[in-house]
Parts: sequence; C-alpha cells; structure tokens
Amino acid sequence: MFSRESRSETRAEASRQTAAVAAPPRFSGPMGIVSNSNAASSHSPISADRPTSILGPDISIFGQQLILKTKGSLLIQGHIEGDVHGESVTVDDGAHVKGVITARTIAIQGGVKGELKGSNVILHEHSVVEASIVQEKLTIAEGAHFEGSVKKAKDASEVTPDLS
Repeated sequence: MFSRESRSETRAEASRQTAAVAAPPRFSGPMGIVSNSNAASSHSPISADRPTSILGPDISIFGQQLILKTKGSLLIQGHIEGDVHGESVTVDDGAHVKGVITARTIAIQGGVKGELKGSNVILHEHSVVEASIVQEKLTIAEGAHFEGSVKKAKDASEVTPDLS
C-alpha cells in the first residue's frame, strides 16, 4: 500500500511541479508593460506588494457621484464615467474615462474627457484627451491629441489622490 517513503516522494514531486509553473504576467507600471518578474521594475513607482487592478475591455461603469479608489495601480481597459483615485492609473488604448482622474502617475493611451490631476501625467501617442490638467510633470508624446488647459500644481496637495 503506502509507505512513508512513497508519500514523501509524492509531496516532493508535487512541489517540483508547482515550482515549474511560471508566474502569470503582471502589469508593472504606468506604460502598460507586462512582465513575468514579481520584483518591482526600475520604472515602476508602485512596489511589488501592491497589486494591479484591471478593469477589462468588457466592463463599463457608470453612475452619479461614482468614485473608484485603489491604493495600488489600476489599468482601465473598459469605459468609466466617474472619478478615479489611485497611486497609478493607466487608461489603455481603446479605453475611455469621463470624469476626474487623480493619481501620482497618470498614463493615458486611450481617451479621457474631464480632468487629470497628477504628479506625473503622460499622454502617449494616439491618446485623445479633452481635459484640464493639473500636474507637477507633464509629458505629451508626438501624435497625442490634447485639447484643454494645463496648469502647474501650486503644491502637492492639488495632485494627491484621496485614498482613504
């Protein structure tokens, strides 16, 4: 039947099989970079212990007085009408947000209509942004479409997300 040796061999084999399975890809920063590494990369402002929340392309969120908050990073691939607060918020290509986005790092690859308030705001190529932007640092890539106003934050409190 079973002996101690066979049970320990079975456990050892199960451990080897579990260790051989690769970790799933993780979003690791505001640029939408996918990595199999669990360690935080040098360009990521979010530590590895903060997970990325993903609102997929099949998700649409609408509501009066809607506020989404995350203490980690958020990748938006769907459509949101409401306000978003987070450490790092990325609006992916094909996604759209209508409202206020407040985050330390904001990366726009899709569309935004409203306001952006961030320490570091990045408008990538092909992004379409109609917004007033309050920022400490702004990067606009060639090919980005921007219509609105830009103002330098008077102090950090203007661009600090409410994560409480």
